[in-house]
Amino acid sequence: MSPPAFNAIRADADRWITGEALRMQREHKIESVSRLTFVVGKGGVGKTTVSCAYALHQAARNPRESVLLMSTDPAHSLADMLQVPLKSTPERIADAKGKLSAWQIDSDREFKKFLAGNRDAILNIIENGTFFSKEEIAPLLDTTLPGMAEMAGLLAIHELLERQDYDHIVVDTAPFGHTLRLFELPAHFQRFLNFLNVASSRDALLAERFGGRAVLPSHAFIARWEEMVKQLRDAFRSNQAEIFLVTSPEIFSLNEALRSLETLDQSVPEMRVTTIFLNRVVRDAQECVHCRQREQMADRAEKFLKRQFPHIPLLIGPDPGNPILGLELLRRFGVRVFDSRKVRLEAKPPAQSAGKLKLKTSEWPVAEVPLSFTIGKGGVGKTTTTAALAFHTRKEQPEIPVMVCSTDPAPSLDDIFQKLIGNKQVAVLGDAKFRAMEIDSVSEFRQWAARIRKQLSSELSMQSGGLHVDLTFEKEVFAALMDIVPPGVDEVFAIFRILDLVQTQAGKVFIDMAPTGHALELLRMPERILLWSRLLLKSLAAHRTLALAQDVAVELATLGQRVRKLLEIMRDPGQSCVWAVMLPEPVPDRQTTWLLKAVDEIGIVVKALFVNRVLIPDGEESGCSRCTRARGWQMAILKTLQKKYGKHRTYLAPELAGEIAGAAMLRKFTTRLWQTAK
Repeated sequence: MSPPAFNAIRADADRWITGEALRMQREHKIESVSRLTFVVGKGGVGKTTVSCAYALHQAARNPRESVLLMSTDPAHSLADMLQVPLKSTPERIADAKGKLSAWQIDSDREFKKFLAGNRDAILNIIENGTFFSKEEIAPLLDTTLPGMAEMAGLLAIHELLERQDYDHIVVDTAPFGHTLRLFELPAHFQRFLNFLNVASSRDALLAERFGGRAVLPSHAFIARWEEMVKQLRDAFRSNQAEIFLVTSPEIFSLNEALRSLETLDQSVPEMRVTTIFLNRVVRDAQECVHCRQREQMADRAEKFLKRQFPHIPLLIGPDPGNPILGLELLRRFGVRVFDSRKVRLEAKPPAQSAGKLKLKTSEWPVAEVPLSFTIGKGGVGKTTTTAALAFHTRKEQPEIPVMVCSTDPAPSLDDIFQKLIGNKQVAVLGDAKFRAMEIDSVSEFRQWAARIRKQLSSELSMQSGGLHVDLTFEKEVFAALMDIVPPGVDEVFAIFRILDLVQTQAGKVFIDMAPTGHALELLRMPERILLWSRLLLKSLAAHRTLALAQDVAVELATLGQRVRKLLEIMRDPGQSCVWAVMLPEPVPDRQTTWLLKAVDEIGIVVKALFVNRVLIPDGEESGCSRCTRARGWQMAILKTLQKKYGKHRTYLAPELAGEIAGAAMLRKFTTRLWQTAK
C-alpha cells in the first residue's frame, strides 16, 4: 500500500477521534475552574516551605475557598514540614484556618488506578496493531514502569481538575529537572496517543489494501485521553496556572534559576513564571561576620534578579536561623512574605541541643573503588561533595584518572568546575586526567531512536514466495513509537551511559546523582531493565522467524548481559559504593534515615555519610543570636548521629564563606573535615 493511501486512512482516523472527543466534550463539558499554582526550583531552596506557607495563607485569607496542597516529589516532605500525619489520599488539615487539605501522592497507587480502567483497551490495541499478543505484553504493564512519579502527578492533577473538588491547588514539585518532565508530559502523552491511533488502524489499512471498505477504529478511551491531554494543556497555560520559581542567594542557585527559566521557555513555552521567590535571605546582620557575608550575598542576588527579570514580581523569604516547621510558624512565614507584615519567626532549638559536642579532625577520604555514587536530598551539597571526593582522590592518587558524571536533569557541574560541561567528556581544572560530563538523556534517547528508525527502515520488508511485501504498517507503528520521549528517560539512559563509562573508562568514576526519589529510581533501574528484557525476550520467542524480532532479541540479550554486569559491580563493595550527604536540619535528617534504609535494601554499600555546612565552633563566635540559634538546631541533629547512623562512618564538613567553585576552593574545602569523638 502506498504512503499516500495510508496517510488518507490515518487522516480519517484522526478526524473520527477528534469528532468523538468533541462529542464527549459537549456531553460532559469540563471547564477548568481550579486555580493551579506550581512551586518550582532547585532542590534545597525551600520549595516545600513556600508551598506550605502559601497554601496556609490562601486558605486563611479565603475561608470560603477549598485549597489543596499536594506533593508530586517522590521524596515527599509535606508531612515533615507541616508536622501532621498524612495519608496517600487528600486529607483535611483540622488545625489550619479555612478549608485546607494536603496530599502526598502515592505514584504506584495512582498509576495502577489509571491502568485498571484502561488496561484491556491498551492491550487490545497493541495486539491488533503489532505482532505481540495481549498475553505477551500484559506482564510488562504489571511491572514498575520508568517515570511513574511524573505520570502519577499528571494523572492526579487531571483528576482533580475534572472533579473540581478544590478551588485552588498548590503543587509542591520535585526539583526542577524532573518537574520539567512533568510539564512536558502532555505533549509526550499526545505522541503516545498518536502511536495508539496508528496501532489501531491496522484493520482499516488491510481493508484498503485488499479493496474492501475501511472501517474506522472505535476506541472511545482514546477520545477520552485526547480530551484529557487538551484539558491539561489548557490548564497549564499561563492564563490559568501560576508558577512560583524559588531560589536562594547562592550563585549556584541563581544560575540554575536562570537555566530553569530558559529551559521552561524552550520546552513548554505556554507556561510562564509569574513570581520569583528569593528565599533564605539574611537581613540586619549587625556585627556578625558570617551574617554580614550572607546579607551582602542576598543584596547582590536581589539586584541580579531584578536586573534579569524586571517584569516578574520578586518576593523575599527571610532566614531566621531556624527551620520553619509546623502550622503556626509556616502561617507566620506566609504573613511575613505575602502580606509584608512583621511577625516573629524565631524558634528555640530543641532541649537536646544543650551542651557541647566533642569533635576530632579527620582526613578527607579517598575513593578506593572504581565506581562511586553520591546521594542525598536536593540542596544538601551532593555536587560539591562529589567534586571534592574526585578532587581529593586525584590529588592523593595522581597516577589514576578520575571522571565526574552528573545524572541530574538539572545539573550544576558547570558552576563548580567553572567551565561549560555537556554530554561529552571534557577536562576540568586544567588537568587532562580530571574529566567531567553531564548526561543529556533526552538527546541520548533521540540519537538511539534515530538509529533504530534507520535500522527498521532497511529491515521492515521481506520476500515471501517471490512477492515483495512492504510492511508499511509496521514501519508506521514503530516510527510513532520512536517519536515518544518516554517518562523515566533520565534514569534509563543514565544507566546506559554508566554502563559505557564502567566498561570503557580507565580510572575512577564519580556519579553525581539527582535528588533522593529519582536517585533511588536510578539505583533500582538495572534490576527493572533486566526484568523488562527477560519479559520482552520471552515475548519475542514466539516470533523468532521474523528478522526484526531476531535483531531486537539479540540487542536485548546483549543489553541484559551488560546490565547484569553493572548490577554485579554495584553490589560488590570492592567495586562500588555510595557516599550519602545530608544537612544538620530536621527534614534532611528524616529523609536521610529512610534513604539509607532504601539503599541497603537495593544492596549497595554506603561507604560514609557527609553532614554538610556544619557551623563548626572556632572560638571567635560573635554572640550573634541568629548564629547561636542555628548552631543550637544543628547541635540537636548532630547529637543523634551516632544513634541513627552509627553503622556508617560519618564526617562533618564545615560551612565556608563563599561558593565552593574552582580548584582553590575545592582545595580549601578538602583540607577541613571533622568526626564526632566518642
